[in-house]
Amino acid sequence: MKKIKNITRMEYKTPYGWWVRFNYNKQKYSKFFNDKKYNGTNLALLSAHAWMKNTKEKANIPNTSLWVGGGSRSNSGVRGVSLCSSSGRYFASWYDAVGQSGATSFLVSKYGKEKAFELACAKRKEMEELRLTGYIIPKNPNKPRIIRDPRQYSKEELIDILIEKDGELGRIPTSRDFKKTRPNYHRFCKAFGGWNKAIEAAGLRA
Repeated sequence: MKKIKNITRMEYKTPYGWWVRFNYNKQKYSKFFNDKKYNGTNLALLSAHAWMKNTKEKANIPNTSLWVGGGSRSNSGVRGVSLCSSSGRYFASWYDAVGQSGATSFLVSKYGKEKAFELACAKRKEMEELRLTGYIIPKNPNKPRIIRDPRQYSKEELIDILIEKDGELGRIPTSRDFKKTRPNYHRFCKAFGGWNKAIEAAGLRA
């Protein structure tokens, strides 16, 4: 059967059924649809689809086939915009229509704190509007330099990120899912002593 976004078939152990999981704006949505309770595998799947659709409509979650991110962490109060005190920069980060990440920054010493924050917010808004049009970050040698992620993540934050990703994908995430993200898979391996240990710490092993 073709994979269904946000819906996972659970057959590791009884009860069998479908698990709907997704995140949006730091809110987690999850519900399990038992085959027996819903009179069979197909009816349980239809019920899962209906619940997911109705829940997204009530929560005003975009009804799009494009990639939709969960809650981006921020210390500025604006999603996707963060201040790094050590480097004196406001960072604006974003995703394209297929979930590839991008980022840029604005120096406080150059623009002033208020202006640097405004520029970062404007860039974040611009790239989010592009994402909704289906924009994909081009792969070419002229693309902007990737700025190293200066943030430090606690183990609790990394576990939350793994759980959110699990909900977005509808499956246990792999290291490849964090190859071009912030934080990337190296952060998880360093914090937990390996990727599999990070997955286990997040309780995502069946």
